[in-house]
Amino acid sequence: MRFALSNNERIEPTKGAKGVCPSCGSELVAKCGEIKRHYWSHKKKCDDHWWENETEWHRNWKNNFPKEWQEIIQRDESGEKHIADVKTSSGWTIEFQHSPISKEERDSRDYFYNKLIWVVDGTRRKTDIKQFESLVHHAHPLIYPEFPKDYRLIREWGSSQSLVFVDFGADELWLINNNDCISAFSRNSFVEMMNDSRSDEVNIKLLEPIQKQIDEIKAEQEKNRREQEEKDRIREQELIEEDLRIRKKYNMKDDEEWFEGSLGIKIFKRYGEKIVYRRPKPKIPYVIGICRNRFHYFDTKVASSILNNYEEVMKQLDYTDEQIEDEFDINVIPKTIDVKNWTEWKNLMEQLKQKIGKK
Repeated sequence: MRFALSNNERIEPTKGAKGVCPSCGSELVAKCGEIKRHYWSHKKKCDDHWWENETEWHRNWKNNFPKEWQEIIQRDESGEKHIADVKTSSGWTIEFQHSPISKEERDSRDYFYNKLIWVVDGTRRKTDIKQFESLVHHAHPLIYPEFPKDYRLIREWGSSQSLVFVDFGADELWLINNNDCISAFSRNSFVEMMNDSRSDEVNIKLLEPIQKQIDEIKAEQEKNRREQEEKDRIREQELIEEDLRIRKKYNMKDDEEWFEGSLGIKIFKRYGEKIVYRRPKPKIPYVIGICRNRFHYFDTKVASSILNNYEEVMKQLDYTDEQIEDEFDINVIPKTIDVKNWTEWKNLMEQLKQKIGKK
């Protein structure tokens, strides 16, 4: 803690100084070593359960803002009070979060502080940086509507009702906005914007341009989806017409499932009234290729593991090679084409695995 109260004035720690906590009123001890920055420490635990011991990261961030904005007591209508790390002249509260925090406490702060921005220390866990770099590499640089559940920072902060900036110690902060997008934003621009007397326009300066880009990207994705659906519809109709033409030409019966390759034609399989193109071997790389081309995010290693496991389950159930091929042609491939994202595809494969296990 940087400031204590003494005679109703905010004072910084010096050797021999005495003060009390602005929030709970308990006695504070001035810690004034030769190496570390001076600070105030509680003799007993602070009654403000949101308060945590500060790191150098905290102090460096707070010092980007005027002293009179730092460690400001905030009260609600019920009288509950907490110490805000920074409170700007435009009424924004900025909380710098280094340690783990539960969703319940985060939601409480989102509700307590009417206009809240989080800045999260992304360097606390080394794996978070690697995971986020991988996410950004695979995803669109702005929009990412289906966050993988195994990305901890996204899982922990993606549903926040307030703005969340992740600090990885670089020149850019990463904005996580309401489980809808991730976007790079200059650290210096953020500090400058929040120090500006017009920082109340943060939504106009920051979110409206991003939302405009999100809307444009989504519109383009929807356009591509519709165009692909139309191409698929036309192709399916062509397959049906080709099926009828070839059956008539070679006098084939409707219950003859496979067209012979010796006839010099494409190979199809009739599955009820549906005609399914028999994809070439190997099946697993074919499915992976579909996923890679369709999804914003896709993990090749995980997908290979899922598909190999799926194939192994069928072998354990004594599926023949032909039955395994049928399963891919009739279920896996067409349904992979239908799903919208990586998460849906993983759920699909789990459902298919459970289904064959019940046969």
